[in-house]
Amino acid sequence: MILDSDENLDALIREEKQRVASHFLHEAWDSALEEGIEPTILADSAIDVALTRLFTEAGEDNVRGLIESLSDRLASGHFDASRVLQ
Repeated sequence: MILDSDENLDALIREEKQRVASHFLHEAWDSALEEGIEPTILADSAIDVALTRLFTEAGEDNVRGLIESLSDRLASGHFDASRVLQ
């Protein structure tokens, strides 16, 4: 029972961290667009920085895992803002 509570708490903490991180990144994205940086240039730069930092801080296996998960999420329509969730 305690393990379930710890796992639930860990999941809630992770969700909150993801929400806050997403908020910061949305703000940075909007600021870059206001400066005239095109979305494709911004996305390429963001991915490059993210993967480089992740490689440095967590290693190649973590980068590979992230890239694989992104591919799976793309295939499932995760990034399609017009998708309908049921």
